[in-house]
Amino acid sequence: MDLTIPNELMKFKARVREVVDNDLKPHDAAIEATGEIPASALEAMRNLGLFGTNTPCEWGGLGLNMFGNCSIVEELAHAHIAYFYTSSMNVHIASKGIEYDGSEAQRQRWLPQLASGRLIGAYALTEPDAGSDAAAIQTTAVRDGPDYVLNGRKRYITNAPIADLFTVFAVTDSARGAHGGITAFVVERGTQGLVVGQTHRMCGGRGALHAEVIFKDCRVPEQNVIGQVGQGFATAMKCLDAGRVNWAAYSVGAATYLLELALGHVTTRHQFGRCLADNQGIQWMLADMAADLHAARLVCADAAWQYDRGEAQRGRTAALAKLVCAEMVFRMADRAMQLFGGSGYAKDEPIERIWRDVRVIRILEGTSEIMRHIVARRLLREREHIWAIGGSGAAPAEMPWI
Repeated sequence: MDLTIPNELMKFKARVREVVDNDLKPHDAAIEATGEIPASALEAMRNLGLFGTNTPCEWGGLGLNMFGNCSIVEELAHAHIAYFYTSSMNVHIASKGIEYDGSEAQRQRWLPQLASGRLIGAYALTEPDAGSDAAAIQTTAVRDGPDYVLNGRKRYITNAPIADLFTVFAVTDSARGAHGGITAFVVERGTQGLVVGQTHRMCGGRGALHAEVIFKDCRVPEQNVIGQVGQGFATAMKCLDAGRVNWAAYSVGAATYLLELALGHVTTRHQFGRCLADNQGIQWMLADMAADLHAARLVCADAAWQYDRGEAQRGRTAALAKLVCAEMVFRMADRAMQLFGGSGYAKDEPIERIWRDVRVIRILEGTSEIMRHIVARRLLREREHIWAIGGSGAAPAEMPWI
């Protein structure tokens, strides 16, 4: 695995960090106070191409591979999480379905708009009774002449109040379940029967909007079906694989920022007549934080590298990366708060906000428990395969890692 960052990407990373420091981070406190991202900050992100980093050039994006994309996400994570929430939908789970399984007409029509940030995307999968069990969705899509009529309710849909375009998953054949019974659709804002409902109030992530999306006899034309009818669950999982690698990268970037803040604090704060950093207990905490971050960064890089190698590798490494990095960044936030003491718990420092913001990463786009299930299931399948080859009475010589 080659982790060398090309010179052009290094230059772009430096440019992104410059914009993050000068045009995005100065608004962090205002976003927390008002719940809104300033228009000027969104425009700065559009000008950099941050709504289409991983989208192929032929459809209006920057064309970065997943490894390069993750490098940019790490820089973006030094500013308020609302920026990532808003842009990452366009780059990944709200666009990947169209990119991978959509028709050429759908790609040409919508991907350039999403990649430029002129349109904002949303991904509508989760329902009140279908969270971790995504295959249990109950929103229906019934064929009626040249159209499908959608009825149902989605919730916790990121960007819903501001979205122009929704990737929606609905049941078209209840008898066939997830594998053959769910279909993906593109539904445009303003479509009759699409209603954005209650906006959910969350613990963290101010400035990122999450809401119910309700379909009441919402008529969608056949040409808005993404991929094959009945193959929508596979499309949903492809989108989530990309999203999970991105959240891993965000976690690495946020943890890097937390470590920078912690180092700045312990090297300038004095207690009992000496600098906090002179205490061995503090040094060991810093060492543990650095080791935790380094290990997670390597796991994330491997997931991005595997993603770029091909689809067969994506699901398992994406799940592993999200598990490792999501758990890591919350530990980092908690340690940083401990090092800051009372000032870390106060709203005068960003630690308290980041602590709240990163907690949800262990939940969204697949909980840590679901990520463990995916990883363990793969391990057990590989063990069964090895034993089948070697014979039921012979133990495998080695266990391949995932």
